[in-house]
Formats: sequence, C-alpha cells, structure tokens
Amino acid sequence: MGSECGPGGSQSRAVWCAHSEGWTTLQTNCPQSERPDNQQSCFRVCDWHKELYDWQLGAWNQCVPVSLRNPGVPRPAVCTRGEEGLQTREVGCVQKADGAPAEDAICEYFEPKPRLEQACLIPCPRDCVVSEFSPWTACSKTCGMGLQNRVRSILAPPLFGGSACPNLTEFRTCQPGSCPGPESMYSLRVGSWGPCRVKDPETRELIKKKRTRNRQNRQGGKFWDLQVGYQTREVTCVHRSGSTEELSLCNQQTLPVTYQACVITKDCEVTEWSEWSACSKECYDLNGPKGQRTRTRRIQQFNVGGGAECPHLEESEPCSPQGEGVPPCVVYTWKTTEWSECRVDTLLSQQDRRRGNQTGLCGGGIQSREVYCVQASSDPPSNLSSLKSKEASRPVNSDLCLGVSPNTTQLCHIPCPVECEVSSWSAWGPCTFENCQDQSSKKGFKLRKRKILNEPTGGTGNCPHLTEAIPCEEPTCYDWLLVKLEECIPDNDKECGPGTQSPQVQCINSDGVFVDRQLCRDAILPMPVLCEVPCPKDCVLSPWTAWSLCSHTCSGKNTEGKQTRARSILAYNAGEGGVQCPNSSTLQEARSCNEHPCTVYHWQTGPWGQCIEDTSVPSANGSISRSGAGASGTEASCSVGMQTRKVICVRVNVGQVPPKKCPESLRPETVRPCLLPCKRDCIVTPYSDWTPCPTTCQAGGATKKKQSRKRIIIQLPANGGQDCPEVLFQEKECEAPSVCPGYRWKTHKWRRCQLVPWSIRQDSPGAQETCGPGLQARAVSCRKQDSGQVDIGVCLKLAGPMPSLTQACQLPCQDDCQLTSWSKFSSCAADCVGVRTRRRALVGKSKKRDHCKNTQLYPLSETQYCPCNKYNAQPVGNWSDCILPEGGRVEGLLGMKVQGDIKECGQGYRYQAMVCYDQDNRLVETSRCNSHGYIEEACIIPCPSDCKLSEWSNWSRCSKSCGSGVKVRSKWLREKPYNGGRPCPKLDHVNQVSWKHFSGICGLMFDSIYLNIQSIFFI
Repeated sequence: MGSECGPGGSQSRAVWCAHSEGWTTLQTNCPQSERPDNQQSCFRVCDWHKELYDWQLGAWNQCVPVSLRNPGVPRPAVCTRGEEGLQTREVGCVQKADGAPAEDAICEYFEPKPRLEQACLIPCPRDCVVSEFSPWTACSKTCGMGLQNRVRSILAPPLFGGSACPNLTEFRTCQPGSCPGPESMYSLRVGSWGPCRVKDPETRELIKKKRTRNRQNRQGGKFWDLQVGYQTREVTCVHRSGSTEELSLCNQQTLPVTYQACVITKDCEVTEWSEWSACSKECYDLNGPKGQRTRTRRIQQFNVGGGAECPHLEESEPCSPQGEGVPPCVVYTWKTTEWSECRVDTLLSQQDRRRGNQTGLCGGGIQSREVYCVQASSDPPSNLSSLKSKEASRPVNSDLCLGVSPNTTQLCHIPCPVECEVSSWSAWGPCTFENCQDQSSKKGFKLRKRKILNEPTGGTGNCPHLTEAIPCEEPTCYDWLLVKLEECIPDNDKECGPGTQSPQVQCINSDGVFVDRQLCRDAILPMPVLCEVPCPKDCVLSPWTAWSLCSHTCSGKNTEGKQTRARSILAYNAGEGGVQCPNSSTLQEARSCNEHPCTVYHWQTGPWGQCIEDTSVPSANGSISRSGAGASGTEASCSVGMQTRKVICVRVNVGQVPPKKCPESLRPETVRPCLLPCKRDCIVTPYSDWTPCPTTCQAGGATKKKQSRKRIIIQLPANGGQDCPEVLFQEKECEAPSVCPGYRWKTHKWRRCQLVPWSIRQDSPGAQETCGPGLQARAVSCRKQDSGQVDIGVCLKLAGPMPSLTQACQLPCQDDCQLTSWSKFSSCAADCVGVRTRRRALVGKSKKRDHCKNTQLYPLSETQYCPCNKYNAQPVGNWSDCILPEGGRVEGLLGMKVQGDIKECGQGYRYQAMVCYDQDNRLVETSRCNSHGYIEEACIIPCPSDCKLSEWSNWSRCSKSCGSGVKVRSKWLREKPYNGGRPCPKLDHVNQVSWKHFSGICGLMFDSIYLNIQSIFFI
C-alpha cells in the first residue's frame, strides 16, 4: 500500500498451534475450523485525516447514586452535604461531514478518547417549608350552616425528593344562628348614616349657653368644644323579588340600629400668622447660602367628627440680613493634600492579587489625596511653606465650603521597566597600542564593541559591558582600510583574460576614523587582487561574495575560526575554445579567522552606591517643600554629593583577574558627582476647632456625646526630613447636657354618656328612655413631667399622638347582661405545666336571664398556657434553596444580572421548618415556642462570572525557512467560569492553537493564512 491513506489497507499477524502446556506443535493438531484469521482490513490514518474525523460527545445522563450501582455500598442514613453518584455519556468517533460513525482508532490517533463517566453529587433532599395559616375568614352565611377557610403559602418548595407540602387550605363549618324558614324570603337593606345633628333649635341654644357657661371650668378651653349629636339611617325590608315590604316581615332579632350618637363635625381653626423672626444669617454674602426666618400660628379649635385637619403651624423662607453695618461673611475654600504615590494594586481583581509578588507592578494606576475645607485668606499663600502660619490651613466643617469639591482620586501611570538592549558584537579590530600617544610599551589589544539600542530604566549602568579586549603582539595605531576594489583590468592590454584589481584604500586610526595617509606609511599596503575578465566563449562566474562571519570569536585546542565565501556560474562556456567552468568545489573558498587565543578581557562595573554628601563642597541642604500640595515634578536638589561603584577586570569564562590585564584607557569611572535631594519635613495643618457639643437638651437616657478635632498631613516627609506626628485625631466627651423637660398628654375624666334623643329612639323596638348606647367626650391637656401645664402645640411636637377625645359608652338597662371585671390569672403549679385561668361573673338579675348565660357571647373564663422557658424549638429537615424576594422593580446592583423585573442573583432568604418540644421531648404546638413554624436567614446567590482569556501571544517563528511552514500563537486561561458564567471555548485537539501557514520558494516568502483557529491553554 505504500504511503497511501484511508481504508483498503491490511494488517497481518502470526497464528500457530500450541499445546495446552505452552509448547508449539504442528498446525494439523489444531481444528482448522477454529483457526483465527491472520489478516484483516484496516484504515491507514494520515495527518490530514485530522480535518475529517472528530470525537462526538453525548450529553451526560442523570446522576445515579453509587449505592444503587454497587449493591454492597450502604446508603448514608443522614444526608449532610449530598450523596456521591456517577453519570455516563456516549462517546464515538464520527466523520465531521455527515456524522457517520467511524472506528475509534482513527480519532485516538490524534487525541485520546474522552472519558465516558464522571463523578457527580446528588444534593440532599429539601423538605417543603410553608408559612403560618392566615386568620379564619368570616362565615360564608349569616345564619344556618356556613363555611370558614384559612390559607398558607409555600415559602420553599420540596426539592431532590424532600417531603411534599402539606395542605395549603383548611375549612371548618360555622353557624352564626338558625335561619327560620319563612323569613329567608326577605332581607334587610341598610342605608348609609345621615349627617350628625342636634335637637331642635331651642334645645341647641340652651346647650350652647350651658357650654359657654361651663367652658371656663373645662380643661383646654375652646380646643375641646365638642358637641354630641345623633345621626340616623334607613333600614327597610326587601322581598327577594326586590319590592319593599313591611319591616315586621324581616327577622327582628337581627334588625340593625337605625340611630347612634355622634360628634358634630367641626373644622380645625388656627390663629393668624405671627411676625417673621429675625434672619438666622448675620452677615452679608452675595453668592453664599441664604439664612432662614420663620413664623408660627396656633390652634384655636381641633378638628372633630371628621372635620378638616389642621394646616401646618410653622413656615420658613430664605432671607438675607438687611441694613447698614452688616459685616461680610467669612469665605471658605477647598484645599487638597499631596497626591499619594501611584498604585496599581488597587485596580487589580481579587484573583490577580492572589498571584503573589506585586512589587514590580507597572502600567495604569490610581492615586488619591485628601480634600478639606479651610477659611479663605485675602492673600492666599503661594506654596506649602506658608502653610506653617497657624491660620493658613486650619480645617473647618466641610459643609462651609460651597461648590463641588476637588477630585480625591485620579488616574496615573507607572512606567514599566525597560530592559537594556544591545547590538551584536562588531568584528575584532586591528592590534593597536593601548595609548597611541605613548608607544613605549609593546603591549597591544584587539577590541570589539557593541552599542546600546535602547536606554534602560535607571540609566546605562544597568547595561552589560560594551567593549571586550584581547592582548596581541606588534600593535600599531594606524592601518589601511580597503574601501573597495577597482574594475578588473586584463593584463597586457588585452580585452579579456587574467588581470588585476587595484585596491582603493584609506588610512584609519584605532577608532576607525579616517586620518591623513601619511600616518599609515609604516603599515602594509593591501596588494592588488587577481581577477579575470571572461572572453566571449568562456564560462562566466559571479564575483566572490563577502567573507562570512567568523564561526568562532577565538581559537583554541578544540575550536578554530573559519569563514567562507562563494561565487556562482552566471553563464556556461559556449562552443570550442572557451574556458571550461570549474568544478563545484572550486566555487567556494574558506580561510582561517580569529586565530588569536581565547583570552578575552573586559571591565565589569557594579551598581552605583548611595549618593553621600561631599564635605568638600559647601552644603546648602535645608528642609524645603515642594511648590504645591499636588506638585509632582522633579524634586529640588540642595547640595552636591558623590557616588562610587566597584570596577573589576574580568576574563571571560574565568572570573576576576588583576586590573593590568584590561586596557587602562577603557576603565570606567569609579566616582561621579550626584545631586542630593533636599530634606522634606512633614507638614500638618493645625488642629481644627472642636466639633460642637449639642446645644439643645437631650432626652432622658441619651448617651453622652463626644466632640473631636483633627489635623491633616499635607506633605509627607522625605530624604531624612522630620517625621509626622503620631496623633492626628483627638476626641473628648462633652459636658453632660441638660435633660430636656418631658411632656405628656393628660387625659381628663370622661363626661356623662349622652344618648340619642328619646324622640328619635322611642319608635325602635326594645328601646328605653334612660338606657342604651351613647357617646361620651373628654378633654386632654399638655403637661410637663412635673405636671406644669404648657401650650398644646408642644405636645403635638414632642409627646406623640393625641389621645382620643370620644368613645362609645353604654348606659345599662334593666334587661342588659352585666358582668364583673376580669379577675387576675390563676397561678401555675409549675413552669411549663398546665394552663392558667381568669374569670368573671354575671351580676344581679343577669344571672337569671337565659341569653346572658350564652358563654359564646359572654364568656366567663379565659385560659392560656402557663409561661414556660423550657420549650425548645428545633429545626427539622434541610434548608431550602436561596429564594430571591419578589415584587417591585429590582435595581441593577454591582455584580447583579437584571432581566426585566426578574432578579437572577443577589441577596435572598432561605427557610427551614421548626418544631417545638416540651421538657419531656414531646411535640407541642409551635406557638408555645413563640415560633412561626420556620426560621429564615439571609443568603446570597452568587452572580455568574464568565470565562476570561488572555490576549493572543505573538506569532512564533516559522517552523521552516522555506517551503511550507507553520507559525503558532496561543491564548491562556486567566480565570475559569463559575456560577453559570459563559463557558470557555471547547478544548479539543483542533482547538489548541492558531495556525498560520506559509509557503514559498526558498529566498522568496509568500504569506497566506489558511487556517486561524482560536486556542486556549490551561495553566
């Protein structure tokens, strides 16, 4: 089959007959019908099949508990964090084009078969949690048998096989009373209450005179001018057909009252406004905030009986002081401290901070400063040095400064360190004297150099050495430089054939600079070069190329420097008589180079030391400050110092050697002058004034207030300047303030119960002239805690809501049921045992009346559980899922997804059912534990975070210098997705890298992109 790919291949194997004990025997001893095949067809996989086949991954099946798959594994009795399980999936090799199945061996050639099963976790069962029942509804019928119901809601539904929810609705029967048969044909229609009114005009006038006469003796004066009247409503009997019938046809026992006592409606009355108070601002400021002035009015009559409510009793308006002699207001302005150092770490994510070393952070950052308010001066200081004057920068309350405060943060940039980059080494130069001015020494050096391509961070001191030297013999300071070879001139004035090329030279010194030709009179002049001008039929050769770079920088026992050059055939010889082309071996030449021994020396420098003061130079180093609080320029220098560094001579691959081995003329400097930065003392503002203590009185029991003051650092110390003080904030307690006088409402006795006039009631069945329901009123007044009377408006502000002025009352009739007041609860035999009871009894003739003996209407005893501290509430079942609150538009918070009105993450609540046990560990009603039947706690549903990838890396080098090659670039996974965030791209073999194919003839490159696949590498 050769190198062909795809189906149609064959595989062979050896088949032999073996005895049961293992030794080989004749094939005839084995049944021929059972002989296995020794050859089968196969699929030959080639690299390009990778584009045609791929693994197809099925969905994961349901998680099955391990205990069900392995009967020997016991199932846990109590679930704490979930049950371990396994889930499986189908995986097969398919053709990408149509999904047809293929042999797994094809896909396994490129990538291992993905796993078929994985571990999973089955969450613990979560029981249903429901709320308490609502109160029972009213009976569905007013007579006869009816129904009542109550409901409860699901707080957390059951999950993962948890207990199902109980019934959410309960019903029970109710029977307010029996319904006589004939009367069910009729029903009562009750009209609305009419207006509240008093008796006839004569009676009203008598009441008014009596009220005026008694007003002086009543607390509150006109405030409580209450007048009790009556109001009526119409009650009719209606047949089911809608016609109005006689009232006697309807049930007289359920007949509603047609009258009731009421309070005559009166609107609130207030006095006229008082004069405006003085303006709160006592100075003149055209652009500043205005002051306030107020005026008040008082209540003359409270609203009663649903009358119009009282208007506001105080109003204010802005004002400015008027008149001559008003002083100008003090002006305040914003001040700022120095910007802090630029910091990058504050912008890093939490994941980036965990990566460890942050000392080398660079790039975009943020810096901050403090903003404070000061009193503006008519002659503002020009720089921070004047801030040492005491009142120049004393902080005051920030509310005094107008306008928008300056920014407290700004973006900044920390330059990233730049590495020193140097060029390649030049060729070794000629052997020159170390000092051409002094040629008495026979010592010479060959030098080679390199240059700095970009300036590194911190100056050139961070660059490697730039010059290397090799000792040599017979040095010279000047030599001839071959500039170029002139045109080839044939010998004997012929037109073609052998000839010579004259060299064109220039005299140079040891630094390669052109000098006068006379200086090279002792140097050996380059000889003319042999050449050949081809004749018409001769083979034509190209000129020699330049010599290649030397293969080694020096020569030793095992190394020898070589360089080569070549030429090519431009035209072959034509016909007889022409010079034949040389062999291919003569088209290349080689020669030795860098024959000097491998003893290379160079000067190595250490880092510059600290700048120390030079005592030989007069010092002017005083403490100064920058030109402004936010200055960020170069620091001023105050004196000249000195820096030193270590310089040693080093032999390559050996180490330090005596200094005389290196050229002394090239020795770097070991001492240099430097500028000492000025000392900067810490500058702080004076302390601000103490914050004011409360000037108003404090309510009883209020904690003692504190006052504080602060000062602000506006310049940090540097270069050995004076340190900042440790204490920047002081606090002390205020003197004990006076306690505010307490105010309270004082209620006076209820007046006599007033009935609806007998003329209105007399036609009502069962009505009696001297008894029945009525209304009574009372007065209230405002008092200090020491019982001194004050204006009613004080209590409206400080004493809470006003007590009610009226209440319903009942003048008992002879036939009414009369009961004693409730007794105290009986004592309990022991805590948490039994119930306690209180009682009351019927009085007088009520004991003999049958309707008074109805304990549903007139209960004579009440019971309740004895107070118990030994009931124990215990949670039962597992916590529910975290449930987000419903209702209302959800604002988009940081890190929270909001879709319409549905909040998908953030803070919610989870629930757990509760049961109540008594001291004997018996279940009792949850009400005994003062429990709702469940507990709740806040929880967080984490917001999803998407997969985060790095940027593309640079393209790698091409895998081949000519022909078809590949370049690769990649992405790295920076942060995995979690909480349901968008997943990373699929990671299969095809998706590993981004490919870039190149093809071209050697020496000519054509760039074409065939495939560009996104890639991710996990690290």
